[in-house]
Amino acid sequence: MTDPIAPEEEDRALAGELALRVLPPAEEAAAQAREASDPAFAREVEVWNEHLAGFIAEIPSVQPSPQVWPRVDAGISTPAAAPMAANDNRASFWRAWALGSTGLLAASLVAVAILVARPAPLPVIEPAPVVGVTRVATIAMTDGGTPVVALAYDTATGRLFVAPMGQMGAGAAVPHLWLVKPDEAGVQLIGAIDGSAASQHQLDAVLASTAGQAVAVAISMETPGHTPASDKPDGPVVAAGELKAL
Repeated sequence: MTDPIAPEEEDRALAGELALRVLPPAEEAAAQAREASDPAFAREVEVWNEHLAGFIAEIPSVQPSPQVWPRVDAGISTPAAAPMAANDNRASFWRAWALGSTGLLAASLVAVAILVARPAPLPVIEPAPVVGVTRVATIAMTDGGTPVVALAYDTATGRLFVAPMGQMGAGAAVPHLWLVKPDEAGVQLIGAIDGSAASQHQLDAVLASTAGQAVAVAISMETPGHTPASDKPDGPVVAAGELKAL
């Protein structure tokens, strides 16, 4: 048996999703209407807003480690047996792109809040807890460093949360998410993601193991209906971010 989720917990989760702006348009409009007419619900939304504002303000701004970009560059590089064409922009992207201060990590922490906003019902008799680590990243565009995706990954459950924060590019190309492995071991495709709405993904055992060790994540834009090889993007890499343990 499982315990039902109390109505007040449902309201608290909905208020959090409204504050974080991750609801679909129709649900967001309905929640905003309720916020305007229901004082108790409006207070829940305000509590979320105040909590998140203070949460973000406490994050210090620091420079990324100088060891990050050589590892990322090596991870995405084309193998020596297949020389890169002069107009191939993947390697030049990794050299040119510089991660902003980890103040951008605030967006990732917001994504983590959603992971716990709607807890699954707990069994009456709980098994021993599995100890995991939450890994987060803010994925920023190559051109200008604008944050476009907040990402959070729970190593205990294999759950990956992806929250778009901005436009990744015009046209019909489909964003695909990649893991950059440590020690210049290349990249691993996770798959296509929705560039316009928040989503959760359950990683299989192989991807979960890679995600737990990856040093960065990246986004390539691929032709609609096309899935690239699991170890190399075919389309341009347009955004990336360093993975950090929370």
